[in-house]
Amino acid sequence: MQKTLKEKLTLIFISFWSIIIIVRSIIFENLRENKTTHIIIKGVHIHHFIIGFLLLLISIIIYRFTNGRKRFIPLLFFGIGLGLVFDEFLFWSKLQFDYWALKNFLAIIILFGIFQLLLFIFNKNIFNKKQKPDQLAICQKPHRNPEVPLISVVIPAFNEEKFIEKTLQSILNQDYKDFELIVVDNNSNDNTSKIAKDFGAKVIFEPSQGVGFARQKGFMEAKGEIIATTDADTILPSNWVSRIVEEFKKDKDLVAFGGLYSLYSGPMTAKIAVYYLSYPFWLLDKLFSHGWCLPGANLAVRKDAFLKIGGFRTDLKLGEDANISLRIKEVGKVKFDPDFLVQTSGRRFKNGLFLGLATYIPNGLIRMLFKKEKFSKLPPVRTERFLLNKLSFVFLFLSIILLFSLFYLSNPSIAEAKYVKRVKNTIDISKNELVEGKQKFQKFLPDLQKIKFKMDSSKKFLEHEE
Repeated sequence: MQKTLKEKLTLIFISFWSIIIIVRSIIFENLRENKTTHIIIKGVHIHHFIIGFLLLLISIIIYRFTNGRKRFIPLLFFGIGLGLVFDEFLFWSKLQFDYWALKNFLAIIILFGIFQLLLFIFNKNIFNKKQKPDQLAICQKPHRNPEVPLISVVIPAFNEEKFIEKTLQSILNQDYKDFELIVVDNNSNDNTSKIAKDFGAKVIFEPSQGVGFARQKGFMEAKGEIIATTDADTILPSNWVSRIVEEFKKDKDLVAFGGLYSLYSGPMTAKIAVYYLSYPFWLLDKLFSHGWCLPGANLAVRKDAFLKIGGFRTDLKLGEDANISLRIKEVGKVKFDPDFLVQTSGRRFKNGLFLGLATYIPNGLIRMLFKKEKFSKLPPVRTERFLLNKLSFVFLFLSIILLFSLFYLSNPSIAEAKYVKRVKNTIDISKNELVEGKQKFQKFLPDLQKIKFKMDSSKKFLEHEE
């Protein structure tokens, strides 16, 4: 599952601006403290634009031999390399050797803008001719559940009329057809149940609110030896069911299997973070939890193993999937394939990446570090109206303002102008003080003259008396 050009450019864009601001901030701080930041090798000053060119070369080589999430590193290096190169553009271009010249500031902005435009046109016209956005083939016939299925697919749903149609369409497009399809209506008051029935799903009602209750009810009603589950806002690849069946058939000791997910919608930062950084987080989770935690959007278990451990913990409002993954490993083998991907919506990130992560991270950290479940409730989000779409320029705007401030405060000509102005102000103040003193002196001059006259008269009188 390849990422779009827009996502790749966004990753390069973020790393580009980040490294420029970091480098400029370090140099600015060192200047304030009269410290040097030069890289000296055998007495030779190495400019960081040289390091930038090396990173560009290395990133291109690595990118050529990687794919998927592994391309995060070369794309990151490419953005950092560009930042280091453009940060000292006036040095290697020999246009001007003033690091803090405003020309350098304009060069950073204009050149990277030109680069982005050319890269977009180049990729769009040459490399992306055969690339098309993911589209679901429309299957007109509703699904028919077999009497004795090998595998059942369970989808918990609560007011999912805006999303579940795509999910069900992706299930009907599976290359493996002989499966049971179950949708658990968890107190929906919209058309979720009707849509599911129109697609041929077996609809089960679960009155107790919560995804744990819904999954548990669906799993208990499922007839298949294997039970797979996903979420009602998830789009499945056409080989999702067949791959799950294949894994369980070839390994009789396997009791649970799953993979990861990417976002098909949502803020660009969230899509990038989930696609490129979710696997490292899952590895960290495995280290602390001593086992793989499979996500509910991409999870399958053997029913007999599921029954042995008592199924899901229905008291959990969040993390019921991770909990059952860690408990079921006590009765068999759990397999996790990070390249086995499904696509889910980014609705929980509609207010931004960090606010979206704040929903999940506290529960995950408490589970990993303290082996306890945080009884937080997952707030229902049933819309993808991304509030921050119109504010996507904020990062760029703030970056330019910060960068301009560093240039302005550090530019030698501006600093010299400030010094001249400060000296001139001092002179003007001194001149004004002299004028005021002269005026005061002239004001009291008649009185002084009278006093002098009286003193002279007194002196003459004394001399006459003697």
